[in-house]
Amino acid sequence: MLKGLHLFSGGLDSILSYKILQESNFRADAVFFETPFFSSEKPIEYGKKNNINVRIINIFPEYISVLKSPKYGYGKNLNPCIDCKALMINKACEIAKREGYDFVSTGEVLGQRPMSQTKGGLVKQEKLLLNKDMVFRVLSYDSNPHNERMKSIKRVNITGRERTIQIKMAEERNINEYQTPSGGCLLTYKEYSYKAKTLLMKNLIEERYFYMIKSGRFLEFEKGAAVIGRDEKDNEKLLSLRKNEKGFQIQTGKGPVALIIGDISEEEIFSFKESLLNYSKNSKNEKDYICSI
Repeated sequence: MLKGLHLFSGGLDSILSYKILQESNFRADAVFFETPFFSSEKPIEYGKKNNINVRIINIFPEYISVLKSPKYGYGKNLNPCIDCKALMINKACEIAKREGYDFVSTGEVLGQRPMSQTKGGLVKQEKLLLNKDMVFRVLSYDSNPHNERMKSIKRVNITGRERTIQIKMAEERNINEYQTPSGGCLLTYKEYSYKAKTLLMKNLIEERYFYMIKSGRFLEFEKGAAVIGRDEKDNEKLLSLRKNEKGFQIQTGKGPVALIIGDISEEEIFSFKESLLNYSKNSKNEKDYICSI
């Protein structure tokens, strides 16, 4: 029995392609590559709902290099979709070769995504792949010219953005729990992309910083930035991520938590405290703030 490492997102295409591999008497092990930009929460949730055990692997160190300078650029915001998918496939192939897998599979559908899954996008992706002969796109027959070992699989060839065929195939297999097709990558969102790009430009690239900027208002300075919690949940999250960052909060402990990422000048700190005061309902005096929290 051939065994493969299957790139899994928790969406309909990834679940359906996984089930098709099983029906064709292949062993498929699901894997999800995690960064601060796409969480493993939903893949794990929908994996469990469909009896799929999902292996989670953090790829932030490799991903940040791609994010800084993707060969095929970005989408509408800071999303390097073509380079991103190629990185994941290459990483999966690396693991597959090391652990004795025969192939790497995906649920990509030709024509479904406007950047990475167009014909041209897949051609560009292929140029970045290091082991093309290991890759099998279960739902796109026309985009599988390399992998001869997969001939025994039930052939499927879906194209376009409509999901009518996938939904019908899912119903036939009693698959009714899957993630919606809306983008799960934060880099496709304008507000988050601005924050992430600011950190990149200032070379503030510790992984936890990209988690911090999810949890509050964001202020940019010449050599640094600040994140200000919007509510108690934000405050708790920021403090859980904090190491040695300067922190500010009302002395009573009832106001927003603010953390400094990188360096800011004394002049900028004064300006920052004024901004922080504006977000507080409890005080209008700068003396009510401390930096050791």
